[in-house]
Amino acid sequence: MIRQLDSLPEGLLKLNADQLYKKIDNHTLVHLEGKIKRPVFISILQHGDEHTGWDALRDYLNNHKQGLHRSISILFGNVQAARHNVRSLDNQPDFNRSWPNTFFKQEYPVAKTMQEITEIMKELNPFASVDIHNNSGRNPHYSGINVLNKDFINLASLFSDTMIYFTSPYGIQSGAFAPFCPSVTVECGLSGASDGTEQTHTFLELLMEQTNLSDVPGILEHQKVYKIIATVKVKPEIDISYKQHDHAFMLTKDLDVLNFHEINSGEVFGQLCSKLEEQECMPFIVTDENGNDVTDTYFEVRLNKIVSKTKFIPSMITQKISAIRQDCLCYIMQRINLDKYI
Repeated sequence: MIRQLDSLPEGLLKLNADQLYKKIDNHTLVHLEGKIKRPVFISILQHGDEHTGWDALRDYLNNHKQGLHRSISILFGNVQAARHNVRSLDNQPDFNRSWPNTFFKQEYPVAKTMQEITEIMKELNPFASVDIHNNSGRNPHYSGINVLNKDFINLASLFSDTMIYFTSPYGIQSGAFAPFCPSVTVECGLSGASDGTEQTHTFLELLMEQTNLSDVPGILEHQKVYKIIATVKVKPEIDISYKQHDHAFMLTKDLDVLNFHEINSGEVFGQLCSKLEEQECMPFIVTDENGNDVTDTYFEVRLNKIVSKTKFIPSMITQKISAIRQDCLCYIMQRINLDKYI
């Protein structure tokens, strides 16, 4: 059963993300009534080490104690993982890969919970859906959408002039809500950084004042819009590190400075140890949007190094080994033109 509340537990706004477990459970929906009844859905802490969503939402709610302009439905995600400042606990699946999708039926308990939340919110007919995240590598603040139409684009443009269109991975919250309301994922930089909190708070203030997303002055001439075309993962059997120890594959130090920059062929992503060098082992597996293996299109072994084989734009390269293992090393993107969508 989903726990639903019509007010915030007393004292909740005084707590940091790692303290929320004292007052609230995983997967709690809080419905707060505003002057405009049609709610905005806001999802926070799907990953427990991504605190900006709560920090910005807390600031917004503290600014509007006298009353909300628009109703809000808040989903508190993985507050138990937030307690320990980790993405997820050892016995948990990734919450943001567990939402309903059209490609396969997910039967495990968290997926059933996400299905129930989706059905609850669909009945409430939300004005918009916002899923707030952080990156674990250096990236600009950007928004992500799963549908290319004017309402989605304008919603995303309220947060940032850098936008990504993506259709995978499957099982994400914004993809689950996209069939019934404009949905966006906002990526707010590193968790705990004040600029990410401020930008997200400003975005929430702007969004709550909107009455029609079609009328937002959306895309600007300088807006950067990308499409994710491939995902780079490290093979699970390959031992990796960013530090100079005895590991099978050493990732290049400060690799995340490449995020959102076009790189040329020959860019070094890491170095193989002597054993793997002899086998010319490729530690990466790259898949396109349809799940096809396209590793040879993007990477090759050159001497004892793994280098890019062609020009491309990486994003979300992370310095966290745990995040690489749980999700991916990075995504590969290309620029797109949105003229026909706006």
